[in-house]
Amino acid sequence: MFACIHIPDFPVEAIVRVEPMLRARAVAVLEGKPPLTRVVALNEKARLLGMETGMTKLQAAVFAQAKVTQCGTKPGPAILRQRSPEQEQAAHAALLDANHAFSPRVEDTAPDTVLLDLAGMDRLYGAPAKMGSDLKSRIGAVGLEGNVALAANPDAALHAALGFEGVTVIPPGNEAQRLGVLPVQVLLDVMLTSSPPIAGSKASEREKLHEQMLDTLERWGVRDFRGLALLPEHALASRLGQTGAQLRRLARGEGRRTLNLCAPGMRFEEAMELESPVDAIESLSFVFNRLLEQLCARLEARALAAQALRMRLHLERRISEEEARTQQELEDMPAESHNVAGKPAWERILRLPVPMRDPKVFLKLLQLDLAAHSPGAAVMKVWLDAEPAPPRSAQRGLFLPVSPEPEKLEITLARVQAIVGQRRAGTARLLDTHRRDSFETTRFAATEQASSISTTTLWDTSEGPHLALRLIRPAWRLTVQICDGCPAFLSPQSDRRSQLEGKVMWVSGPWRSSGDWWTENTKGEQSGPWDREEWDIAVVSGGTGEETHAALYRIYHDVGADQWFADASYD
Repeated sequence: MFACIHIPDFPVEAIVRVEPMLRARAVAVLEGKPPLTRVVALNEKARLLGMETGMTKLQAAVFAQAKVTQCGTKPGPAILRQRSPEQEQAAHAALLDANHAFSPRVEDTAPDTVLLDLAGMDRLYGAPAKMGSDLKSRIGAVGLEGNVALAANPDAALHAALGFEGVTVIPPGNEAQRLGVLPVQVLLDVMLTSSPPIAGSKASEREKLHEQMLDTLERWGVRDFRGLALLPEHALASRLGQTGAQLRRLARGEGRRTLNLCAPGMRFEEAMELESPVDAIESLSFVFNRLLEQLCARLEARALAAQALRMRLHLERRISEEEARTQQELEDMPAESHNVAGKPAWERILRLPVPMRDPKVFLKLLQLDLAAHSPGAAVMKVWLDAEPAPPRSAQRGLFLPVSPEPEKLEITLARVQAIVGQRRAGTARLLDTHRRDSFETTRFAATEQASSISTTTLWDTSEGPHLALRLIRPAWRLTVQICDGCPAFLSPQSDRRSQLEGKVMWVSGPWRSSGDWWTENTKGEQSGPWDREEWDIAVVSGGTGEETHAALYRIYHDVGADQWFADASYD
């Protein structure tokens, strides 16, 4: 058993897929540059208005300005849209994704047609009628509407999908009877698009040959499959050659061939071209929402999730009179230039800590990212590309704490970064240096927790307890009196820290450390050279006798700034 899915008026469906509100309207697709812009595709509602393919844009504009009739027999004014190759590629990829999720054996027959081998799939999906309705619902989930046909051979299924609407199931042996009512034009159109080109022949010559064959059959009075199937095979072959005999076999539903299988693609991209430039985040959110829904529907059809989301925006070129440049100057402009005219493409990549496919979470992340990194110009075109992560299974322990939901965690991190800055929120990672408290902030990523947690306490060791070092954040500034090169007396520069005031009874040190002397001294955090001397001291304060108070501290001398600080205390 084979199945064929055909999407009629595919250029229109590619546009309606990202603009669902147009499905109830008459839509015509234009192609070409003025003044050669013409209608190349339209839906059934546009045909009811009287529109035809090949009309000029001026002729089609008359139907776009028409008003709704009182009786309501004809649809309202037509909607004109420019043809978008990016949207058609995305729609074709979505069609393949939906079918690859149903069967592993798929043939990419045409941009609007796909063939499937359903051998053995009845055990999984049921009867052929059930499989046909399931296939139609799957292509509807990715925003497309088309015809589905099931037959015993791929050619019969292909002709049935092109000729009949909805879901069609042809039982084995009834191909000639069911296909007999189809016009011969369907058969010749399939041969024109699917037959391999002859060496040295042009497309126009092939079209002319098929028109001559159609005219010949019309003169003979053959207008449908049944009339062609009743002709004698030898007489037809003697007049039309081998092509005529092949047409007769296909009209009888006796075609036999193997499918040219294609591998499932791993690129998930959606695009939409805007009618007018948009510079407001609220307006772009409606575009992002629709594209994200389509992306997540394709990922869900393939049982995948995104680990990264890339956003590309085509910006409007705007040049002031003072910055007027020629096209060659714009092309030669360096990429680091801040002129919007020199950077028509704007790109951002969102790395996700865990794979996900929730369109609401993606939309919120894009809004927060656009608020923090504005493109600086109006948007003309939008691309969204999802990088899928391979599925994996993980078994967690029963006694491990429950981790937060990935979607809520990512939104929370994005909100924190929007408030404190992108480089001030994340995971701290120590740098390979001797500098104190030297670290960098990296992007937070959820890590796998160990199945068994083992910790070592003081009771597990035979050694006695060690001194505890309590860091002072921020360090306390001190005034130090030096005697014989060592600290002799301390006094804090703040009245609230009187415990540091007193005589130094014991001192150990100094321990000198320095580095980064080859860098310039900048104002950034943890940058520039350092040079410090550390001391361990015992301070006695509070008077004499029983009121005397002794404490251990670690102090250091910043040689570059010539200042003393209390860095930590010992318990």
